[in-house]
Amino acid sequence: MAFLCTKMIKGKKYHYLEERTKIKGKSIRTWQRYLGPADKIKDFYENNNGEIDIKSKSFGSISAMLSIAEELNLKEIISKIVPDNNYKLSIYQHIIMQSICRFNKPMSRKASIKWFKDSILPLLWKKDFQSPQTIFNQFDKVVNNINDKIPKIDEEICKALIDRGIKPSTLIWDPTNFFTYIEKGENLPKKGASKEKRFDKNIINLGLVVSEDNIPLMHIVYDGNKKESDVIMDITNLIHSRLNKLNFDIENIVFVFDKGNNSKENIPKIKKKFHFIGSLKMNQMSHLLDIPLSKFENLYTNKKGNLMRGYKTKEKIYGEEYLIVVTHNEKGERKQREKTEESIRKITEKFQEVENSFNKEKKGKKTKIKGLSSRINDFLYKQYRILFDWNFDEKDQKFSWSLNKDKLELRKKIWGKNILFTDSEKLTTREIAETYNSKTIIEHDFKTMKDKLLIPIKPFNLRKDRRLKAHIFICVLSMILYRYMVWKLKDLKLSENRINEELKSMRIAFVKQEGSNSVKKVLENMTPEQIEIYSTLNLKRFLVN
Repeated sequence: MAFLCTKMIKGKKYHYLEERTKIKGKSIRTWQRYLGPADKIKDFYENNNGEIDIKSKSFGSISAMLSIAEELNLKEIISKIVPDNNYKLSIYQHIIMQSICRFNKPMSRKASIKWFKDSILPLLWKKDFQSPQTIFNQFDKVVNNINDKIPKIDEEICKALIDRGIKPSTLIWDPTNFFTYIEKGENLPKKGASKEKRFDKNIINLGLVVSEDNIPLMHIVYDGNKKESDVIMDITNLIHSRLNKLNFDIENIVFVFDKGNNSKENIPKIKKKFHFIGSLKMNQMSHLLDIPLSKFENLYTNKKGNLMRGYKTKEKIYGEEYLIVVTHNEKGERKQREKTEESIRKITEKFQEVENSFNKEKKGKKTKIKGLSSRINDFLYKQYRILFDWNFDEKDQKFSWSLNKDKLELRKKIWGKNILFTDSEKLTTREIAETYNSKTIIEHDFKTMKDKLLIPIKPFNLRKDRRLKAHIFICVLSMILYRYMVWKLKDLKLSENRINEELKSMRIAFVKQEGSNSVKKVLENMTPEQIEIYSTLNLKRFLVN
């Protein structure tokens, strides 16, 4: 439903027409049209008498992404690595078109053609195409069963980013996975440790290496049944080799990863390539959980206003002595406590229901322990199984359960804490904590890629591995363009959400007066923020003729 919205900007009222949609219980703006101040709206209706035909197209998001693609020389990079053929659109144009389309809305290849036709791209490129198969044919040139050219393109884009000022001092590695509905795929879709808890579905793994500016410098797609600890050395060697080849100074780079990548074999090998900051499982250093908070020092307040505390010491782990920092987040402790207490309450109710079912007089078949175990595991999730004990005598049909209070007390010691370790003696306690916690930026992007608000990877409407890799590459490329754009706009002091909204509501209008064959192109009245973005990215050159 459309409605009028008024905003006060620097003391003046500006009017908009908006549409909103509820997504996951939140009202999200999905469309906006700037109308202008009241006097301009009045002038338009008094002076034009309905004799002006106006059509408009989205301009901001498309031109901004094109601007970044040009700055990173994507056309030259892709054309050099993947020679063109005789299709109407070049391979580069297909790739950038799909990346921009993904930034606007997830859609099938067929739907993306309609989006393309309705966009300003045909006017800019003076070209058109009709068939979804054309897209597949072009992408099969990029990655096929014989040759995968994506890593080379990935490497050249990394070089372009470094040449333009992205100088990472921190590299953050974090893998995730996405469940699929692909039942009969090739090698990529496999059963594995689904982070979305869809253990019944095949998953595909994706790992990103990003800079502290949250710009992806490398990505890898791998089989769903592979563990993080089996992949980290491959990615460490690859990014180390890539930066060396680019003559980038890697001596002081810090490589950040989480506990899922740890092993006695991996840590010494990573140490030979980079300084590192990782995290440890709580049971590896359980004695440190008994240290009172009074011995922790205040480190910093994060962007959410939460005080971070830390305790620094040295401990031997994986056969060597490392610097150890135990961090504490007061709000994190409160959230974990509330979540655990609520889960215990719900699980207790479920156990009580099971117990009551055995207290009633029962007829028919006796309950089997296998069926009972399945029923209990449906509500007793893995992370809470250690907190509850239960027993079932199948012969006498007697059931008992209890909350393990000793285990709960141990769990309380963990709330809000993280145990970090590093080989770098130069870093302060605060620097160690801040650098590791910067990992949340990539975790936020993964959440975004699983959602439908920015650059989603799902749904997977493909089955063959080569096309899945091409699809994920398109999504990662879209994120690279977007993140680099945000980095370029950092001096405007606008939030990412605001940049995204302003770009998607920036439109170009085509105005034709009655009785005239000429069409005038004008940008719809822009907000002050849109004007700043337009100027910074030099979008004027994309005003079509």
